[in-house]
Amino acid sequence: MLADQRVGAGLSIDGPMQPTITTDLDRPFMMMTASFTRAAMPDVAEFRTHLRGRQLNIQADGAIHKTYGDDATPIPQAGNVLGMTSQQIQDVIGTLDPARAVRIQQAYPLAFFDLHLRHRRGQCSTARARPSQR
Repeated sequence: MLADQRVGAGLSIDGPMQPTITTDLDRPFMMMTASFTRAAMPDVAEFRTHLRGRQLNIQADGAIHKTYGDDATPIPQAGNVLGMTSQQIQDVIGTLDPARAVRIQQAYPLAFFDLHLRHRRGQCSTARARPSQR
């Protein structure tokens, strides 16, 4: 987004902001955070200070880094077959229900990009996460 003004909106799915961004970003940006939060990561906190456009931060209760990815659904299934305990599975994907994690991953980015790129209001009612806006 910093290098190309044609990029109208951005998304980080629980990513560290490295190298540290030191330039202001004037377009909408959405963060889905779990492990790489402002409180836990100085580079994420620094990045947020440079956001000048519309911001949305989604932080789903019970999510950890691998919750926002393809692992959330197959890990519990494979873990049961492999004899993993519930705690071991939870250590890998968090406590957020996998089906809910998928709904959050689908609903929020779609609604965000619909609003900021297509200028249409979407709905996120199927995925209850905790959004914080500025």
